Amino acid sequence: MKMKIYILLFISGILTVGLNSCTDYLDTQPYSFNTVDKLYTSAEGAELGLTGCYNILNAEYVQGGAWAGSFVATVPFMLNGGTDEVVLREGNVDPYWGPFGNATYTSQNPKLKDHWFVFFVGINRVNYFLENIDGFDMDEQRRMEMIGEAHFLRGLYYFYLAVEFGSLPIYTNPDHCTDQQRESVELVYEQIISDLTFAYESLADRATEPGRADKWSAAAYLTKVYTYLASFKMNNVGEDLDFELNSFAWVDADAMYTKAKNVTDDIIANSGFMLTENYDYLFRETTEQWKAEESLFSLLGSKTVSNGNFNLLLLWQIPVGVPAAGGGYGQLRPLGELFYRYDSTDSRRSQNLTQGLFTYNSTENIEGVIYYIPTPLTDPMEEDLCVGKYRYREAADKSISNAWSDGDIILIRYADILLHNAEALYYTGDEAGARSRLREVRARIADDDAHLDSLTAAYYNADFVSELLESRSRELCFEGWRRIDLIRFGKMDETIAGLSNDMGYWNTMVPVLQANWKQYKMWFPIPKSDIELSPLVQNPGYN
Repeated sequence: MKMKIYILLFISGILTVGLNSCTDYLDTQPYSFNTVDKLYTSAEGAELGLTGCYNILNAEYVQGGAWAGSFVATVPFMLNGGTDEVVLREGNVDPYWGPFGNATYTSQNPKLKDHWFVFFVGINRVNYFLENIDGFDMDEQRRMEMIGEAHFLRGLYYFYLAVEFGSLPIYTNPDHCTDQQRESVELVYEQIISDLTFAYESLADRATEPGRADKWSAAAYLTKVYTYLASFKMNNVGEDLDFELNSFAWVDADAMYTKAKNVTDDIIANSGFMLTENYDYLFRETTEQWKAEESLFSLLGSKTVSNGNFNLLLLWQIPVGVPAAGGGYGQLRPLGELFYRYDSTDSRRSQNLTQGLFTYNSTENIEGVIYYIPTPLTDPMEEDLCVGKYRYREAADKSISNAWSDGDIILIRYADILLHNAEALYYTGDEAGARSRLREVRARIADDDAHLDSLTAAYYNADFVSELLESRSRELCFEGWRRIDLIRFGKMDETIAGLSNDMGYWNTMVPVLQANWKQYKMWFPIPKSDIELSPLVQNPGYN
């Protein structure tokens, strides 16, 4: 058997540890002065080690490679592209991220390989941290907080890998056999729930530092797990693929929805988070105080050039246009179906869907910071129809490259919790309460009660699940949940099949997506390199 070698170096203040499979087990190697035996000898070293565990979330490089394999770029492409929200732009021949926009990804895709590697590095760092955190004197309360944060991170990394690939190898310590097989999704989710529950029960209401996890971060991801499992089982998703490792037959859907209701009730009643007043402020670079009102967990953007990570949004998540005005590339483009999902009076449409961004557009001033305003969109047949949800400020005001963002990016927010509470209420027998939650979310963008009544009437669907999914898309589009939502409710196949080829300018790419989409692609393929270097079983359809 060939060797797998993961050497995780500590570079520029980031934890590194070593993994060498010259034997059957993972061994720590002294690759630098910051090896585990020296790092975990003090509280300061432990804090540095925990920083390395967090760093994976938006690390630009890991081990000198795997560029943007994290939330920097790869995860947003994987979890957003190729749905009824965004597709690959016509003429885009990018071989790395482009396939996620038209469902042509294969096991040889290099970004899948990078992502798989990066998140397992994150899991491995956490395992080293947990094995070594007790070996020295430090404040016991802080030690327990750090242990809770580490469990949260391992649960988070495994959650994203599980919704992407299904069953996985489970590693809970750094000394594991390199012949580890994929375990069933049942065992994987047992581990995820165990980690997140530990964090939920042990962490404080607010983290000690920005960008760190707290009790409610863990509660939010537990909510994601419970609703994911319940809806997957209730809709028998993937069962006809006949792949036992990815079977959810073991799930008790009613119990999971009850747990989801209990956790979301706790968040709503006790967390102190709220819907911040201005929806658009959730997606600006410099509006952190408003994001903090609603964000249960965010990717922290560095505020100085010399310290930490930045976020990369210009590939598709900001309006197309010139960089000086905060414009991007538009590699993924919206479909007309999303435009028409909004009532014309819903201000979220003009925030999320725009035309181009050019230097001669008007500007807005947010506490002394200039943002260019994209050309308004009134027709999805406009050629420069683009994602406008996130916004870079004027480039002249930035101390970093105008390609990057130093703003925090919210991964999970309070509006999402309200929508999951609505889902749990519906499936535990309270449809009236569920519809009230949907109304609560849209109340933020209503001008007055009459407008709210109008939107509620316009968006009403006798099939609650259809209204729920449409409501989630209107509120959360481009935030990484649409693919997951369509798959877990068993609606991905019919949604793609039902797309029009002429409802919007970029709908000309719909036939390409429809030709390439197959049900088995609900799971991404295990990277070919990992299949070749280990005995891992591939997901169905990719052999």
